[in-house]
Parts: sequence; C-alpha cells; structure tokens
Amino acid sequence: MTTMSKLLCIMCFTLLTMNSYAAKIGPCQEDECVEYFKEYKKYAKAGYAEAMATLAEMYYYGHGTDASLSKALKHYRSAAKYGSVKGQYKTAMIYLTNEEYKDLDKGVKYLKKAARSKNVDAAFLLGVIYYKPDFYERDLEEADKWLAKAYVWRHKKINAFIEFVKKSNDFSPANFPDLSDEIADNPIPVEIAKVQTAAIEENKAEPNASETVKAEQLTAKTEVIYPEQSDIEVITVTSNLHDLFRSQLASLRNTYPEKGAVSTGTKIIGKTCAQTMSCGVVEIGDYNRLVNNLMGNHAVAMFYP
Repeated sequence: MTTMSKLLCIMCFTLLTMNSYAAKIGPCQEDECVEYFKEYKKYAKAGYAEAMATLAEMYYYGHGTDASLSKALKHYRSAAKYGSVKGQYKTAMIYLTNEEYKDLDKGVKYLKKAARSKNVDAAFLLGVIYYKPDFYERDLEEADKWLAKAYVWRHKKINAFIEFVKKSNDFSPANFPDLSDEIADNPIPVEIAKVQTAAIEENKAEPNASETVKAEQLTAKTEVIYPEQSDIEVITVTSNLHDLFRSQLASLRNTYPEKGAVSTGTKIIGKTCAQTMSCGVVEIGDYNRLVNNLMGNHAVAMFYP
C-alpha cells in the first residue's frame, strides 16, 4: 500500500461515537421482537420517517423478521425521502459498498442528502471521495465544498486530512478557497489539532505483522455483517433496545407522519434528535466496508496507534 493510500485510509475511517440513547439492533426471532416489527411496519405504512428507518434496520439485521437487504434498502430509501438522516446515510453506504447494489452515482447522491442534513461524517467522506483521483471522479471544487463543511462542523479527523493534503502539495487557496477561508477565520485550537494529527505522524510506515493482526481483530469487532451471510451472530436483545422501541412508538403516536406533511425532519414531541433511533446514529462497520473498498484492509490498524 502506498503512503498516499495509507494516509487516505486514516482520514476516511471514522468512528462515530454512539450517544447514551443509541441501541444496537441485532438478529432476533423472539415473540417480542416480532411484535415490535409488526408495530413499526404499521407506522411505516402510515408514513412516519422514523418508523421507516427503524423498520429498515429490522430488515437489515433480521430483527423480528427474516433479514433482507433488498427490503432494508427499500425502507431506507423511503425514510431518506421523508427526511431521515440515517435513511440517507445508510442508503448511500449500501450503494457505495455492496457489490449487488453498487451504484457510485446513487451513493454520492444520498451522501449529499445526508451531508445537507448536517451529517458531519457524510460531508467529510464526500470531501475524501472527491479528492481521491481513482474512486469516483476527482473534483477539487466539490472536495473543497464538503471539506469546508466538515471543518466548520469540527469533524474529528479534518485537521489530520488537511495536513495530509498539504504534505501532498495539493493544498492552496486556489485549490481549496472555501476551506482556506474557514481555516483563517476559525482556526482549530492547538490542543485539538495535535490530537487530530497524531495518527499521521505515528503511522507513516507500512503495517507490520502485528499491526495486520490488530487490524483483523478490530475489524472483527466493528464490522456489520450483511444479511445474506449465513454465519450471522445472534445478538441477545437487551431491555435498553426495547425500552427505546417503546419510547419511540409512544412518541410516534403523538405526531403527524412526515409523508404528506409540508416539512420533514424530526418532529417527535418531547424527544431530541439524540433520543431517536434513526436521526443520525450510524454504525462504524459501514465506514470499515467503504474504507476497505477504497484503500485496502489495513486502515483499522493504522487508525489505532
């Protein structure tokens, strides 16, 4: 792997911290899981974007139903249409990473929808995609646009990526006018900048054997397994997940559906975005798959010193 590809791996692989309300959906065929699936299917049909996104997750992981990536994609797209950031992001990642459904144009289209909804990871990833010359189409104007947004929203790897672009002799006000302006007007505090650039300085060498093992171990811990695979690990359903289901369903009963409404977005009475299943929480496994497609299998080892 070249130094350029290796450093791009570091930039592209991002861990999105899960908030205290986030709960992971896993495979489950228990009666309670089936009942929740039926409830979400009912609200999804009624036009609730939150229900569409959660129903898509249930199809994706096989929670209360048989796992089906095609049905998951259908409902992610429906959720995306009515304003779900998670629906937008997850649709993008399927189009970008799954061989059966791969469509880079559609993937970038949905990433842009998520980025326009202020998803910082989508904005950062768009900047990397447009900067990299051999994945989609190199467009420095688009790269500048999305990297500037990722900078304003303080993506945790943006400063490290800026340093990499500078060392590649591509960074200039002519190539990145918006980003240059943001850096001049809103400099990142020195303490944060040092943390963000640490991975660059510590990972210039090719991965050795121990780092390769570390990569495999970390990928195994974080990778999301596709529904088509037969060796899906059955995850024990926790009370926290079903507590969240109950809370979300109760909230949906007090709102109007997004379908047919004048505006879209989070409209759950008494709930913040952080307290919903599908407002913006995304799995790090999605990033793992895209990084593997973009640059190779050693990004995880290089990201963690």
